[in-house]
Amino acid sequence: MKTLQVNSIHRSYPIHVGAGLVGRTGEFLRRMRNVGQVAVITDETVAALYRATLDESLQREGFSPTWLTIAPGEESKTVASFERLCETLASSGMRRDGLLIALGGGVTGDLAGFVAASYMRGMDIVQIPTTLLAQVDSSVGGKTGLNIPQGKNLIGAFWQPQMVIADPNFLTTLDDRQFACGMAEVVKYGAIASASLFERLDGMDRETAQQDMENIVYRCCGIKKSIVEEDERDTGRRMLLNFGHTFGHAIEQAGAYRTHTHGEAVAIGMVMAATLGESLGITMPGTAKRISDVLRSFYLPVECPYQIDILAPLLQIDKKAGIGGIRVVLLEEIGTSLLHTVETVEIMKLFDKGGAL
Repeated sequence: MKTLQVNSIHRSYPIHVGAGLVGRTGEFLRRMRNVGQVAVITDETVAALYRATLDESLQREGFSPTWLTIAPGEESKTVASFERLCETLASSGMRRDGLLIALGGGVTGDLAGFVAASYMRGMDIVQIPTTLLAQVDSSVGGKTGLNIPQGKNLIGAFWQPQMVIADPNFLTTLDDRQFACGMAEVVKYGAIASASLFERLDGMDRETAQQDMENIVYRCCGIKKSIVEEDERDTGRRMLLNFGHTFGHAIEQAGAYRTHTHGEAVAIGMVMAATLGESLGITMPGTAKRISDVLRSFYLPVECPYQIDILAPLLQIDKKAGIGGIRVVLLEEIGTSLLHTVETVEIMKLFDKGGAL
């Protein structure tokens, strides 16, 4: 087991990374504090795979958890799902001094995190991410959120967990598409902050990546930890974690969150952002191709199926859009990133000419 300690302004908490750790969850909770009521939020797919293991660990330490399940997929990240979960907690008698556990991927973590931030004005939560994307990214840093028809994560809060338990054994049950989705975020970390990580990924496939997964998860969490500690509320350096996400969120929304997974959309978005950076003279020539080559090795898409006039209105309502234009994350080179404000018209001119589209 490897452990990182996140020291944020509002809360310090550990990230435990190691195979088999889900079976020690009850032990970790018992060490953490006097925990009373416990409720687990998970989706139907994850419950079928891992409910028994987690339940046994909790019961062994004297906890009797309430289980709340949601349908798998982005369609559950809604106000209606949030309301139903809060009502269920209230009906079960959950108090503010209880504890939520989010067992699942990014959707479960985002939704459960927002429930924790809101129910009785805030209660503790432990994140147990079961997908690669959630282990390296969404479970760390306290971002929570819901989608509404106008856009992704437009409702949300910052709410740091009490603990993150990242067990690489979960990842062996992911299908190739889910695994690739997470690898897009791993590639992102290398692209924005670690040339050595990016170079390590170059030439890998799923089999070789899986063999080194504990180290990969630990390195990515270490990068995110350092960024979150410096900028917890996403007003400065933390925005660098959005590399590929400005275009990616628009791609997801254009496909009604059904055509591309989050990781697939971010993969395309990273290539578009690198192409934009090269056209502006900010990014080293050839960077977009290097990123594309690594993404292709994990069978991720790198070409956008939508015309830029479809994406442009969606870019305008992104959280990173402002009066002066859209703040996008660009690369100077692999491992070095920056924020740059660009007008929508510049983006349209580039991609109307071809660009990454």
